[in-house]
Amino acid sequence: MEEDINLQPDTGRVRTIITNAVYGSATQICNTTIYISPTDSKKPTEVLGCTVKGAQIKECSFDKIMDKMVNVRVNGIFEVHVWYEAGGDTYVAKTNAKFSEVVPVECLGGESYRNKKILAWISQKPASLGAAVVNKSGSPSVSVQVEFGLGVEVIGEAMLNILSLRQDTGGKNHDEEIIMNTLEVFNVDADIEDDD
Repeated sequence: MEEDINLQPDTGRVRTIITNAVYGSATQICNTTIYISPTDSKKPTEVLGCTVKGAQIKECSFDKIMDKMVNVRVNGIFEVHVWYEAGGDTYVAKTNAKFSEVVPVECLGGESYRNKKILAWISQKPASLGAAVVNKSGSPSVSVQVEFGLGVEVIGEAMLNILSLRQDTGGKNHDEEIIMNTLEVFNVDADIEDDD
């Protein structure tokens, strides 16, 4: 049996829903150059190979907050391993390289956001674009160009106003039941106010 349901605006009744929403997201390709100076007395003459692994994000912070843009600073680390030839033998050098990049995130919509949080991830694993022996500070070093991608998402509490509707089903008023179900889904306690 189908029930005929009519929804009518309930004049003057606006409810506020507080929920986490995406403020903005962005991805960015980053490039950096790492210099490795061998610790032994063997001077590199040729690079035989290079790998980059173990990339991790250590911390994220808001660098600058503007009206329609937020700059997020992402700090992290990865390992660079280089095989090189020196004096007819093969040697391996390893270093932990740090990175600090600023990713601009454009705002989505004009809602009011509070308690912003950052989610960041490595969207493209670091890879070597090339390595070469260079003269740095008067001694041969290995220069490695590394490319990697970062993804950033800014999430904040958004307050959304909704118009309350009355469900007319032959005299029964289900208005309060519909509103309570909505509040339970978003886990909002109407008696608690944020001091911000």
